[in-house]
Amino acid sequence: MTIPKFDRYVCIGDTVSWSVDGFDIVARVEHDSDTKPTDFDCYDDDQIEAWRNDEWFFGGVVLSVSRNGVDLADHGASLWGIDCNSGENNDHLSEVCEELQGEAIETARCEQARIIDALKA
Repeated sequence: MTIPKFDRYVCIGDTVSWSVDGFDIVARVEHDSDTKPTDFDCYDDDQIEAWRNDEWFFGGVVLSVSRNGVDLADHGASLWGIDCNSGENNDHLSEVCEELQGEAIETARCEQARIIDALKA
């Protein structure tokens, strides 16, 4: 399964979705208010000024997982401190989704097992 790409320009709350092994996954972009370009040595003055002018932002990619309409993990996996809208595209966001997919599915499988065990009692 190829993970869908986010738009070239993303906004807080934008999502992409796909299915793997019967699990439905939604990845959403959230705002990261804790990370700043001044925390790193790799941003020059122009990039920092562009960040201050809201031309780009730091975000997080959060994966939610459900199965058959049952929410199993609203926050199955995430990565924060990702620069959004700072380059020509946001393809790196889909790469993050691919890297987080296994962790999100594992989290969902554990929750699924917990629910099944609770229903057996």
